[in-house]
Amino acid sequence: MPTVIPTKLSAQVFYELPPVLAHYVEQERNSWIEALPKSGKFYLRDRQGLFVDVSVIVSERRTQIDYLGLERARALQYAAGFQAGRTDAGRHLEEFNQNVRLALQAAPVFRQLQGWFVAQPGKFEFDLDARTLYREIALNDSVEALVFRHLMIDPNQCEFACWATAGYFSGHVSEILERRVIALETDCAAHGGKTCRIVMRLDAEWGSEADWARRALTAETLQKEFSKLDEAVAGARKAELRARNALNDLNRRLRSELMLETIVAGHPAMQTAVHRARQVVDIDVPVLIKGETGAGKESLARAIHYAGPRRNKPFEIIDCLGISGHLLTHDIFGYEKDAIPGATRAHAGAFQRANGGTLYINEIASLTLEAQVMLLRALREGAHYPLGAEVPVKSDVRLVAATQHDLREKSESGEFLRHLYDALSVVVINLPPLRDRGDDILRLAEDYLRHFSDRYDRANLSFSPEFRQALLNCEWPGNVRQLSNVIEHAVIMTEGSTIDVDQLPDDVLAGRGPRSQVELGEKTIKAALRRTNGNRGQAAQLLGIGRTSLWRAMSRLKIS
Repeated sequence: MPTVIPTKLSAQVFYELPPVLAHYVEQERNSWIEALPKSGKFYLRDRQGLFVDVSVIVSERRTQIDYLGLERARALQYAAGFQAGRTDAGRHLEEFNQNVRLALQAAPVFRQLQGWFVAQPGKFEFDLDARTLYREIALNDSVEALVFRHLMIDPNQCEFACWATAGYFSGHVSEILERRVIALETDCAAHGGKTCRIVMRLDAEWGSEADWARRALTAETLQKEFSKLDEAVAGARKAELRARNALNDLNRRLRSELMLETIVAGHPAMQTAVHRARQVVDIDVPVLIKGETGAGKESLARAIHYAGPRRNKPFEIIDCLGISGHLLTHDIFGYEKDAIPGATRAHAGAFQRANGGTLYINEIASLTLEAQVMLLRALREGAHYPLGAEVPVKSDVRLVAATQHDLREKSESGEFLRHLYDALSVVVINLPPLRDRGDDILRLAEDYLRHFSDRYDRANLSFSPEFRQALLNCEWPGNVRQLSNVIEHAVIMTEGSTIDVDQLPDDVLAGRGPRSQVELGEKTIKAALRRTNGNRGQAAQLLGIGRTSLWRAMSRLKIS
């Protein structure tokens, strides 16, 4: 028959043991125990069991504490007691025909019968609708308290001893009432108290003092914990490796950026640019670097700064692209308090921030004529006027400017001051576009491959021959910056150990530059066909060749 769980029972119901339970503990000698030495069996109430000497329990507890530590041993005993309580609760309900009251009262009776303690039941009442429960049991002659005294554990380390008993009552009541009940020991005879006292409440009624019991009942297996620890250690090692690789890469890239000797310069035009930069590192004159967007103008400017005597001073960057004229002027030269609307305090401009070091101005052709005049004056006088200032601010700054435009043409058309152009063009360094640098493309690609392989933990990656050829074929309108993005994309998207043309964006796959069908490899053509779902016209357009050239290449390579 199903168990009908009462939602409310008062303490008065539990004051006395009914005869059906009382007779078990009222006799002087226990007639419920039967020992059969010849057959090696021991029975308690017709259930086979095992007699264990207290000294054996002491040894087991000491071993658990030595192996697991005090906290884990306590959790193990509590959890084991909890499961034992649940098992006995089922038996007691069955034995007493699903009578909840008798089953609840049976736990201390039969536990006493087993020799764990002498129980003195106290107050027990609950109102499940009101979500309250209180049960108190005093225990005399607790075996666990005796064991604890033998273990001689410092009370400061663990104040209570009846771990398994508390867990047992917790599991027993929880199983019967179908609510999580936590039992804790509040007084303990192991440390000088008269009795051990167990108090039970609903889980939600306890505070943080019950956290250790909650953890004991929800703890994962040691195997899972060790597995998680192994995963954490493995993750930490990977993180350490990534951090070390990132640091090594950062050092390598810093050396590459800060040392002219490490700039990739196999192409003669690039060698000329690096040679000219090396000539001016110790000469305090303005430098103008000319080159397309993304060609590496800022990297060369940094190399000049860090190779020269100003290396320990600031390297300040001003990018003129996308900033309005007045804001740009304010950022370069600064302003005084109240000089512009909303200026509640003075602002130090780039000239002042870069004092003693280098000021790098990217796309200087975008400066307004007013800013050009102020810049020319600062170069000539070694001082500048912040907006609203009545006296100049001295500034010891080396200027390195960069542009992709022809400043001579702009000066002749009146868009750029002729005198400023003359001042900047004392030393002009021309950076070739990436498409004209030949095998430098592959050298740079290998550098980026090492960098991004370290960043994304992708060891042992390499380029296929077709991938290398595609890199050489591309016109690279975005120059070095575009190459960096392409290699990063390829490293992320590649699933195997070889980076192939499948990982190239369409514009790189197309190559953009004119080429013959003889230059087209099988993988490149197949990749283009996959991108266009087999449409040969679109594939030819993607590859930058005619349909006839594609057909001939496919026939030569026997591509159907």
